[in-house]
Amino acid sequence: MPRVAAALLAGAALAVAGAVVQAVSRNPLAEPGILGVVGGAGVGAVTVLTVVPLAGFWFIGGAALAGAAAAAALVFGLAARRGLEQNRLVLIGIGVSAGTGALVSLLIVLTDPHNGTKALTWLSGSTYGRTLPEVVPVLAALVVALPLLAVLRRELDLIGLDADTPRLLGIRPGTTRLGLLTVAVVLTATSVAAVGVIGFVGLVAPHAARALVGQRHARVLPVSALLGALLVVVADTIGRTVIAPGQIPVGIVTAVIGAPYFGWLLWRSKGES
Repeated sequence: MPRVAAALLAGAALAVAGAVVQAVSRNPLAEPGILGVVGGAGVGAVTVLTVVPLAGFWFIGGAALAGAAAAAALVFGLAARRGLEQNRLVLIGIGVSAGTGALVSLLIVLTDPHNGTKALTWLSGSTYGRTLPEVVPVLAALVVALPLLAVLRRELDLIGLDADTPRLLGIRPGTTRLGLLTVAVVLTATSVAAVGVIGFVGLVAPHAARALVGQRHARVLPVSALLGALLVVVADTIGRTVIAPGQIPVGIVTAVIGAPYFGWLLWRSKGES
């Protein structure tokens, strides 16, 4: 039950964060990783895994949260000059993600091979051995974020349209983007701290939700959460059973599912343009 709960909550959190990031950046191919949060969490967690090999879950999770917060602060600080304008935000986020990825690779190369294996397992995303207390932060983040986003659903709809409409209707784009992205950062950071890096959920689930219920975020957000939770649970089940008694990390399974979907999205967007 704790493992299923971890998959459900992490999938829902990543999917909702992806829907918010896509709306704020007005980029249908965006996902939470472009904010640098996932890379920052990876640096924090891998640093602890390599320096303190016997560290427990809470130490690793806390380091991941600290790394995610530092990366988000760096991205937001560099992008704040132009009110978190979407193109600048995405470019800075991609640059920070590349830098954190290089740091993670360096840490793994320089460490003991046994510690490197543990770090790679965490970076692949895994629900193995989770307990209920370890998924409480993700649950708390969802309990706070979902009602808040429900209140801000109108702002999400308008921010996702263009740069001028929100201003004409009295919305301050810079402040609104910062608040919405902060919610996405918290959801992503707690999820990554709980189960490691799980890719493509924040990309696939919001797209599937929009295909089912349209563009209004009052419907997109809850459907994204349900689809994200379902995707991660199914991927975890496949990873547990396809080579049993061996296991495939859930992050690898979601990447196998998500990579072809991402390619199809690129092909479709090219055809539409």
